[in-house]
Amino acid sequence: MSIKPRAGRTKSLSALINKDASILGQVLNKAAYLKQIETLVHTYLPKEICENFRVGNYQDHRLVLITGSASNLTHMRFYEAKLLYQLQQKIPELKCIDIKVRPDPPKAKKVFKKLNIPPANQKQLRLLADEIDNPRLKAVLIRLSSK
Repeated sequence: MSIKPRAGRTKSLSALINKDASILGQVLNKAAYLKQIETLVHTYLPKEICENFRVGNYQDHRLVLITGSASNLTHMRFYEAKLLYQLQQKIPELKCIDIKVRPDPPKAKKVFKKLNIPPANQKQLRLLADEIDNPRLKAVLIRLSSK
């Protein structure tokens, strides 16, 4: 027994996305709009601080910017009025900018295992390295043979 779609009840994915009333379409439109605002913010901010900020939300005429540290927030206070003025030229309904600190999650540390290569295999790796012309591969094999 197979499942067959009923004619008239199934909808294509493009119809679901492109329909303005669909929730998925609204989410995609909002994401595209936020991306446009983020591009504007990055063009108006100085290069040394623009990478520290991302757009979190735009709702009720408030733009929420997110940064990873409080020092970035303090630095941004010097540019906030000018940025608001410049953004209001493109988004007239914008009333204020909120800046929130959300610390970036710590990066996972790489854990390296100690390799226990038997002496016979180390010798084979060394012999193989002597026969290879590629300098990068040769260096890796020599390094492996010495562990």
